[in-house]
Amino acid sequence: MLLHRLRAHWRPTLALALPVAVGQLGVMLMAIVDTAMVAPLGRAAVGGMGVAMSLVTLAFLFGIGTLLGLDHEVAVAQGAGRDDDVGRFAVQGLWLALLASVLITAGLLAVRGHIALLGVAPELVAPASTVLSIAAWSLGPALLFIALRQALQATGAVMQGTVVLLAANVVNLLGNFVLVRGRFGAPALGVAGSATATVISRVFMLVALGAWALRARPTWWRHLAPDLPRLRVLLRLGLPAAFQFLFEGGVFSLATVLAARLGALPAAAHQVVLQVASFSFMVPLGISAAGAVRVGHALGRGDREGARLAGWCAVLLGGWFMVLSGVGLTLAWRPVLGIFVLDAGVTELARKLLLCAAFFQLFDGLQVTLAGVLRGWGETTPSLIANLLGHWLVGLPIGCALAFGLHLGAVGLWMGLAAGLAAVSAALLLRWRSTTGPGPIDERAAGV
Repeated sequence: MLLHRLRAHWRPTLALALPVAVGQLGVMLMAIVDTAMVAPLGRAAVGGMGVAMSLVTLAFLFGIGTLLGLDHEVAVAQGAGRDDDVGRFAVQGLWLALLASVLITAGLLAVRGHIALLGVAPELVAPASTVLSIAAWSLGPALLFIALRQALQATGAVMQGTVVLLAANVVNLLGNFVLVRGRFGAPALGVAGSATATVISRVFMLVALGAWALRARPTWWRHLAPDLPRLRVLLRLGLPAAFQFLFEGGVFSLATVLAARLGALPAAAHQVVLQVASFSFMVPLGISAAGAVRVGHALGRGDREGARLAGWCAVLLGGWFMVLSGVGLTLAWRPVLGIFVLDAGVTELARKLLLCAAFFQLFDGLQVTLAGVLRGWGETTPSLIANLLGHWLVGLPIGCALAFGLHLGAVGLWMGLAAGLAAVSAALLLRWRSTTGPGPIDERAAGV
């Protein structure tokens, strides 16, 4: 009976998760296209772009985190049938995105001239500064798009954001093709051309989804003024998630900087494998978002048991997919790395890093889906604490000790990342169990 009840959640979870996951893959595909287009320019170009985009991505993740309260509030309001609250929270999410983008963009522009202070290899400083100066301007439209997409997907409208993201990939690809090498009379801008394509594609995303939402959700725009009580509610849930993303993304950004300190070759290999690992991560991230929405809908209906089972369904789906991903990366490393035009030295190191990434796939999938379902339950602080302790007190010290103490270099850094993800996933699993009760497998063993 219990197995049947859990099976009842597979189909609706997948129906919601698949479009979201495809959209997330579309986001990451832009970064892979950028890296692949810049790779022929050499190690310094790839490594420098990696340093800059690690800072942009870290800032972007913090901004996304501040908006994740929308998942819970809009989903609960939708589940309870409070349509007016759905629209009000959607608008306040846009105000929050606007405020966050102004502050974050200003911060990135303030550090663009100080890349050398990070201690990266000298040949990486110029391309990193160039990319950062341009890509920082993409955060405003990107965060406004995310706020709108989060509100829509919390109501179950997921396809529109996915279609827009896929179209934006075409825009980004064409922009890279024209601007990096200079085609159709355009100047050859190198890494600056790739960053410019990113800005153009993100503006396109906002305009396209915004035009659809204005037409399809007319009731949302009745109350456009800032609403401080609702903004405080969103910040109460969003700020812990923002710092969770900061601690998680920060350790990967710091690993990028540390790899860049080792030279252009480790920096280039790290950047390539990070894009591959991040691409596979987008699927459980989509499942995580679906889990948060379905848990929130169930709680809004007053169905606590349904929320619990929906959460376990998302966690199991995320874990299963990442096991398959780890096996795939191990067996198919050659065609995966063949996407990029790399020299022999970068390819050899990237192969070793890819094995490390394959090992931590399961932990990465579990921690992100657990964070999502806990967020749907209304809990974001446990994820913040788990990421702070797991990455910064476990993963980073181990990685630094292996990389610099035992001279394992970038491979040591990635072994540390794996240890940190394992610690985070274990902590969040314990929290989910203690909050909601034992999982389906435990109940079956107990004869429930």
